[in-house]
Amino acid sequence: MQAPAAQIMGVTGGATIMSARPAKMMSFMDSVKTCIQKYAGFEGRASRSEYWWFYLAYVIALIPAGIVDGLVFGVELSDPTWFTWGLQLAFALPGLAAGIRRIHDHGKSGWFILIPFYNLYLLIIEGEAIPNTYGAVPTNEL
Repeated sequence: MQAPAAQIMGVTGGATIMSARPAKMMSFMDSVKTCIQKYAGFEGRASRSEYWWFYLAYVIALIPAGIVDGLVFGVELSDPTWFTWGLQLAFALPGLAAGIRRIHDHGKSGWFILIPFYNLYLLIIEGEAIPNTYGAVPTNEL
């Protein structure tokens, strides 16, 4: 695995601030492929773009599943939603694994995903710019 390129973040008082975060954002399809390939892989780290693109793919997939459920089973509250349930079941483990890898990007244990609002904070902010106990900085390349 190659080291990520350093980015120039800004200049303050004559000092250049460098970031060791990935120079490019992971694409939508690369993110989905990575999360599906690491279906139950809880080791390593995931960048923000990997996690949030995968989450967006999940939300986008829920829309047609809900429409199909409505067409096949009806739109009443008591009607079953088998396609939506199947999709949620299929995305549950890779979504959990991506979330835990995202928390690893901060050098924290994956168990932090159980803390309701703190885990959201960890999913949103930028991870550590240096290698930590969970692995090297994500490169955003397959």
